[in-house]
Amino acid sequence: MWKKKKLISVGSRLTSVEGTSWQFDARVAQYFDKHVKQSIPHYESIQKYICSLSEWFIKKDSIIYDLGCSTGETAKNICNFNYDRKVNFKFIGIDTNKQMIKLAKKKISNCPCKSNIQFRCQNINTIKSFGESDLFISILLFPFLNLSQRKSLLKKIYKSLNTGGALIFIDKINSNNSKLQDMFNQIYFDFKLDNKLSKSQILNKAKSLRGSMNIFQEDEIKFFCKEVGFKKIDAFFRWFNFIGFVALK
Repeated sequence: MWKKKKLISVGSRLTSVEGTSWQFDARVAQYFDKHVKQSIPHYESIQKYICSLSEWFIKKDSIIYDLGCSTGETAKNICNFNYDRKVNFKFIGIDTNKQMIKLAKKKISNCPCKSNIQFRCQNINTIKSFGESDLFISILLFPFLNLSQRKSLLKKIYKSLNTGGALIFIDKINSNNSKLQDMFNQIYFDFKLDNKLSKSQILNKAKSLRGSMNIFQEDEIKFFCKEVGFKKIDAFFRWFNFIGFVALK
C-alpha cells in the first residue's frame, strides 16, 4: 500500500509535496519575496545593479520585458529608478503564475509611473514572438528551462531586440571543476543557514528541485547566446555559482 505523501517545509512558510518537483503555486507566491531573499545571494544588490544597467537601454518610448517577473519587484525598482529621468517607457512583466501577477499589480500600485507598467499571465514557452524592444530582463528563469526551451527563448529575445538593445539576466552555473563545484555548493548551503533556513528545509528544497533545473557552465551559456546572434556578452555579477550577464545586440 502506497504511503500518503506529506508536505515538507522548504522555508519561509513554503511547503512542497514530498517526492514532487518544486512548483510556483499560490502559497509560493504569497511568501516568495521573503524566500527569495533567504535563497538568492545579494538579491537586493542584484536588483540595484539591474536598475543601474537599465539606464543605458531605456530611452523614449522603449519597451522593456521582464520574463518570469514573479511579484513585480524588478518592475517596481526599475520604475522608481528611472522616474526622475522623465523618460516615457513601457514595462511588460510576464509570469505564468496568477497569484504572482496579482501581487505584482498590488506592489506597483503606488509607483509614480505605474501607468507605464503592465503584467501578463502567460507561459513564456508558448509565446511565439515579442514586440520590438530595447531591453529584456530575467532573474533566474533560464535554469528552469530545458536546453530546447532556453535556445528557443533566446532566439525570440534576440529577434525582438532593437540594435543596441540588451538582455540582462541572472543565471545559475556549474563550475567546470568538480572540486570547486563541491566547495561552491557547500558555501551556498552555509549562506542559507546564515539566513535562518534549517538544515532540513535546505535538504527539502534541494529534493524538491530535482528534475526542475537545468544548469550549464559559464562558457556554455555564453555560447548559447552567441549562437542566436549576440556578439557581446559579459558578466556583471558573480557569487560562486550565481552569475549575472549582459548580452548586447
